[in-house]
Amino acid sequence: MRPTRTAGDAYRSLPGMTYYAGAGLVLLAYAWHCYAVNYVADDSFITFRYVKHFVAGQGIVYNPGERVEGYTNFLWLLLLSGFAWMVPAGDLLLAAQILGVACGAAVILLLLLASRHLHRQAGPFALVAGALLAFNASFCAWSTGGLETTLFALLVFGSVYAYATALESGRNLTGAGMLFALAALTRPEGVLLYAVASAHLLWTTVRGGKQQTSARLLAWALGFAAIYAPYYVWRLSYYGYPFPNTFYAKVGSGFEQYRRGARYLVDYLKWDGALVLPFLLVLLLQRKRPHLVNVCLAVVAAQFTYIVYVGGDGLAFFRFVACVGPLLCLLAQEGFTGAYGRCAARVRPAHGRWLRWAATGLLAVALSFEARQTLGVVLFPAAHRWYEPQSGLTFPGTGSDHRYLWFDNYFVDRLKIAAQWLETHAPPGAVIAATPAGAIGYHTTHNVIDMLGLNDVHIAHRQPANVGAGRAGHEKGDGAYVLARSPDYILLGNVAVLPHPIADGEMAGKLVQRSEREIWAAADFHQRYERVSVQLGDSGAFRFFTFYRRR
Repeated sequence: MRPTRTAGDAYRSLPGMTYYAGAGLVLLAYAWHCYAVNYVADDSFITFRYVKHFVAGQGIVYNPGERVEGYTNFLWLLLLSGFAWMVPAGDLLLAAQILGVACGAAVILLLLLASRHLHRQAGPFALVAGALLAFNASFCAWSTGGLETTLFALLVFGSVYAYATALESGRNLTGAGMLFALAALTRPEGVLLYAVASAHLLWTTVRGGKQQTSARLLAWALGFAAIYAPYYVWRLSYYGYPFPNTFYAKVGSGFEQYRRGARYLVDYLKWDGALVLPFLLVLLLQRKRPHLVNVCLAVVAAQFTYIVYVGGDGLAFFRFVACVGPLLCLLAQEGFTGAYGRCAARVRPAHGRWLRWAATGLLAVALSFEARQTLGVVLFPAAHRWYEPQSGLTFPGTGSDHRYLWFDNYFVDRLKIAAQWLETHAPPGAVIAATPAGAIGYHTTHNVIDMLGLNDVHIAHRQPANVGAGRAGHEKGDGAYVLARSPDYILLGNVAVLPHPIADGEMAGKLVQRSEREIWAAADFHQRYERVSVQLGDSGAFRFFTFYRRR
């Protein structure tokens, strides 16, 4: 008796070469997306400054002699340090971008492998997760951003996949535990995700009544502890605090912070996730799900809870969601597959072609929705142009004023130009107070007071009122403390390298951070410091640099 055909049968498998061609197109789409966007974040240069000092033998420090953990990406820092040691004159930003894109491509390949594992064949559905990730604006922007996002995403997804397949097959869990440890070395929340996987392991082993439960749990724990425990003991003895300094600088507590974190997730859904959410709901309605899907759901839920707790992130493109982007894409793929299967079972085979066209159209809409935050700006810049009041410029640039797509890329160059001027003209041993402290710190050898507190223990541990109500990671400061340290230069106005010089009256309207406002309000600041404006060029966005110098 011949098996009954359904409308979905013709859409379940692809010839081998067709599948591999599709996989190649997904990777090409990802590479082009990253190239077209080419986003850069100033925070990456904080890590680069740590790398520079580490390779020079000064320790893993922001300022020589000051042990402050102003980074949260130890493994990423080590990888970049290896590059800097082997290629002393190399471009750290370019190296970070190449490594970031390579990690992103590796995640897509791993997604394709996991999809084939779930579907047991090379069908078009096995390409959906990879395609969604290749078009995901957050993931592609942070592939070139210079930070550890795609490395963390690779290790998280690799850990989850290794754990789920080992659980399925009964293999030893030591390797999966070690992968989770590497993820925890890349970002601190890797410990939380390991704890979630541990809870899942305990639940499945006890519930299933499996033999050798103690041995499996021990192997799992030893795999993680063998890598993470020595690292944690070292960092606690080296820096002296249980959490990175950035945690104390960014995270408070209370309703306002949690509401800001929830708003961060809602904004993500508006930009990237609205069309993914229905597929996740379909998946939740399924009674029986593979281990991989269940662990992905648990890890995503844990990451979302973490985001709400810490109040989201102050950087662009939803960095904290991008690291679990591969898991979300896999879950969306499986939800879509389930929905398609249910529809196909109810549609006559003769109408299968219309179902396939509808599915293809829905996927096309989902892909365009995923990419609109980045490719919308790349392809239709005029429709997304906005005015940035502090610089007086519009973004994306028109070409007559500047050519920057993203404010952050412009801002990195603005800080670089200021730092290079100071490196040339400031006397040896000069101290600079700045906010922010990324590219400013990397492009100068002078000590820098980070007025936001990411790299300053005193400011990070200060507890001003209403932390959680402002921009994440940009709420703390201490103007009196900065002035007490008597820096030679104070860079106000978000480092004022602009098309025109700034008078005192105008500078007062450009102060956005707590330290800046408190410094400006101090009477002795205006007595001890003089405003200086230097001309850097005859045209363009970076003509004048205005700063304050100690008299």
